[in-house]
Amino acid sequence: MSSLRTRRAFHRPCCRNPEPLMKRTVSGWLALATITLAGCGGGGSDDAASSTPAPAPVLPAATAYQNSLTLGSVAPQSLSFVPATSTANAMLTSPVAAPLLAAGNTPLVSSHFQSGVAGAGIACVSAPTDRIGTVTGVNAGVNIKSIAILLDQTWTASPTPAATWTALGSAAATFDGWENCGAKAEGSPSPSSTLIVHTDGSFTDNVFNGNPSTTVSIVDQGFTAPQATSMLSDAGYTDFSQASNPQLIRLKIYQNAARQTILVEQSIPSSGATNKNPGFVAIYYPR
Repeated sequence: MSSLRTRRAFHRPCCRNPEPLMKRTVSGWLALATITLAGCGGGGSDDAASSTPAPAPVLPAATAYQNSLTLGSVAPQSLSFVPATSTANAMLTSPVAAPLLAAGNTPLVSSHFQSGVAGAGIACVSAPTDRIGTVTGVNAGVNIKSIAILLDQTWTASPTPAATWTALGSAAATFDGWENCGAKAEGSPSPSSTLIVHTDGSFTDNVFNGNPSTTVSIVDQGFTAPQATSMLSDAGYTDFSQASNPQLIRLKIYQNAARQTILVEQSIPSSGATNKNPGFVAIYYPR
């Protein structure tokens, strides 16, 4: 287009009138200069109009966990987990709100998925206090709180929890707990407790306050067989160890097609779970 316009500016039928010719020649050079500047992007307007916007970042694929449990409710929920990227935290998507969990997307600060145990994990958020798991004189506490146990459709609750519990006791089954994603006041995340099922139906759940790689104290917790039986029931066991804040504790046994077994412990305040008093959820993986 530029060359055609240039040739037209200099085209003339004859040379009879030199002065008009000079005027036309000058105007031709001006036209050429204008076209050349436009072709070189003078002013930048053409470049701005033709610039292609940067593509939106590709988010990691979400994984559905159809049989998950949240704080404050025994009803299974289908939650979706989106892994972290180099620029964004992991995220949990929920169809309903629960204590410390929004309906929609909630950013996570930590999560844990055990190697060799597919389809089961725990998700944690930044807690509203830095005193989670505090034991006076032993542990300063952390500011990470578990809000959901993530279980996909391969995990189902045992239809015969009493018989399954007896079998676990006969094998002296041992489980590693990962409440609060194993967060510690010092050191890297590690199991929060060790749960052992005994042959008489009782169990111990010894809590680690500290990190085995640095300093650690163990708080021994024991539960009788009748207490365990109550926890395994739909009604649950009411714990009055905190007189001002009694808790309803349930212990559920889940198994998959590979006959792997995990435990989920859930505590719901008798007064109802809230953001300020949410209770707890914990997952236990077989050792």
